[in-house]
Amino acid sequence: MQSIFDVATVAAAILTLPVVVGLALDPPAGVETALEIVNWGLWGVFAAELSTMVAVSSDRAGWLRRHPVTPAVVLVTLPAFAGLELFRLVRLLRGRGARRIADGVTSAEGLRNVALLALLTVALGGLAFARVEPGIKVGDGLYWAVTTVTTTGYGDIVPTTSAGKALAVFVMLVGAAFLAILTGAIAQRFVGRWRGGASNASATAGEDAVLAKLEELGERLAALERAVTRRPGGR
Repeated sequence: MQSIFDVATVAAAILTLPVVVGLALDPPAGVETALEIVNWGLWGVFAAELSTMVAVSSDRAGWLRRHPVTPAVVLVTLPAFAGLELFRLVRLLRGRGARRIADGVTSAEGLRNVALLALLTVALGGLAFARVEPGIKVGDGLYWAVTTVTTTGYGDIVPTTSAGKALAVFVMLVGAAFLAILTGAIAQRFVGRWRGGASNASATAGEDAVLAKLEELGERLAALERAVTRRPGGR
């Protein structure tokens, strides 16, 4: 059952990002209502996991210790809490399913997925920033998102509202995480090649040692044969 919730919560965490950004853009009443319904449904996935797994687990306290993020996500991201809309992005940190994804981020496919997440963050973050910050156009918002996600931060455009500052923190965290993952992947490639070269060198040295021993043994056998044949009657 946990594996089913892993898939469901990862999907809910991914869908949380566009829903939160859509709500931050102050959409029309009908669209806002639909997004709120979806948001409650996404939160319900995490609440269902928490209630179900605690109910069926034989060691409830142990399960909570192994999954400390799950109850925190359910509590902090409750849609009824006004003013904490951007904190719903905490769902992206959902435990076990997120860790499974993180295990493969340094692979080629994982890096591609992380890069797409960073690109999505820039696009949606820029649009949201232009919406929540007064006097900021969409182009300026996208420019701000690019400089923020790359941790450059020229300072010519800065957030002045609480929602803009919270959005800036999220964009900076995504950018820092992407750069860290990219650096780790490059380092892993170099270490892997070094280890592979060292293993090949060790294998070659081992083969040479075996061949040398065999050659030495052959020489000793030949010397023994010559010594025997030199004795009287050795023929």
